[in-house]
Amino acid sequence: MNKKHAQPAELSYFFLGGFVEIRNVVLGAFKHCGESLKKNRQGLKTSWANLNLIDTVASIISLEVFEMIKAMFKVGWSLIKLGFYVARLVFSAIVTPIICAVITLIQVLILLTMFLFSTIFFAVIILIDRIYCSVNSIANHCPFCQKHYYMPQYVCSCGNKHSRLRPGVYGILKRKCNCGALLPTTFLNGRQKLDAQCPFCGNNVKGGGLQASWCIPVVGGPSSGKTVYINMTMMSLEKNSMSMYGLPFVYEDNGLDEYKEISGRLLKGYLPDKTTDHRLRYYQFSLTPPGATKQLISLCDVAGELFDINSGGVQINAQIGFRFANSFIMVIDPLAIPSYREEVSGTTQLQGYKASAQSLDEMVDMFVRTLQNMFSIKANAMLKSDVAVVFTKVDIPGLEEKIGESAVLKKTKGSDMKERCQTRNKLCEQFLREYNEENFLLNLKSRFKSIQFFTCSALGHVQNGEQFTASNVEEPFYWLVKKKSKVISKVLK
Repeated sequence: MNKKHAQPAELSYFFLGGFVEIRNVVLGAFKHCGESLKKNRQGLKTSWANLNLIDTVASIISLEVFEMIKAMFKVGWSLIKLGFYVARLVFSAIVTPIICAVITLIQVLILLTMFLFSTIFFAVIILIDRIYCSVNSIANHCPFCQKHYYMPQYVCSCGNKHSRLRPGVYGILKRKCNCGALLPTTFLNGRQKLDAQCPFCGNNVKGGGLQASWCIPVVGGPSSGKTVYINMTMMSLEKNSMSMYGLPFVYEDNGLDEYKEISGRLLKGYLPDKTTDHRLRYYQFSLTPPGATKQLISLCDVAGELFDINSGGVQINAQIGFRFANSFIMVIDPLAIPSYREEVSGTTQLQGYKASAQSLDEMVDMFVRTLQNMFSIKANAMLKSDVAVVFTKVDIPGLEEKIGESAVLKKTKGSDMKERCQTRNKLCEQFLREYNEENFLLNLKSRFKSIQFFTCSALGHVQNGEQFTASNVEEPFYWLVKKKSKVISKVLK
């Protein structure tokens, strides 16, 4: 066994003990034959030495009649013993090995038959386990080290860590730890009940890793509203997902995000502090239909300053979570478009909207370059990612009528979702062209597999002490998660 992949467990009988037993059966049988042959050969040698016919005949002739008869009986008995040992020697040299070989062959065939059936069973269990994990999209995203993995490492009650607790050479359905404990090797017989850890950083994994995990980073420039959007989306899902779709919202507190604090502030009408984290912060929750495998979603936030092209991209390149993302939400602040900001500044007080100062071109260019570096693809290659492009702050006076839901409804005849999406795309693309953002639009459409525009108001109004009211914040999320999670997609149809 390769020491690099050695586990703190005993090898299965069918991968070690069984072959040792076959060896012992073969060696033991023929060892007994050898001992018997040696014993009979020694007996024959002794009998022949004791017989010594020449000396015996000579001594018999010189004896009296009674003594002669007695001596002849002794010679006869010695001849019988000699014949007995000759017969035993022949038997042990020829017959016994044949019998041992036949019996050993039968034993070996029985053991090999058992091995054959166990190997077939082993292959079936492996196949079932892999099909189960594949069908249910079992995977994990660690919020601490940002790594993606399919199977956590499991910790025995004795403290031993098993990094590859699956059907294999250490056991098919169960593995015997070095401490003697039996550990289940599949989710079907309880692997998820064991304590689990991230195999890279060792942080605890809830539920033993039995979950589908979907990672959706939310990107955008500074002050574009990413943190507010994430938290208001979660608040909306917590309030409506169960009543609308039968999807219970369960917040997963990993100790890294500030959902409870920020949602409390938003409910009271106060904005959260500006995000200064220079590493992805995972906001995690589950939306799992009854009877389905847990669907864990991570909405990831990071400071918009990381997309500053003047920073050289050092910090954003360190966010390896982007590499393992399933899709992206790109938050666009309309006020980051200079010509639009200039247009509305004459009629609207923009101070309360906290406009993003970074251009859309710079932000998307840094983001695209980061992904290209992480995936090691050419500069002109298309990224195989779905991106929901979300225009926020449509509560800015007049913007709703340009690209918001009211504008979409005016252009559509019914409530067909596909028609609404197409209409919204046309309106948003038209808006970008009208305000001189053709380069940004071209960059998006040429670099990503699919994009869909959305509009929302994460707050409903500027901060004035009243509770914020979001609108349409969850729609981009549903669009993306439907593309990835078959379980959720069936419920959202």
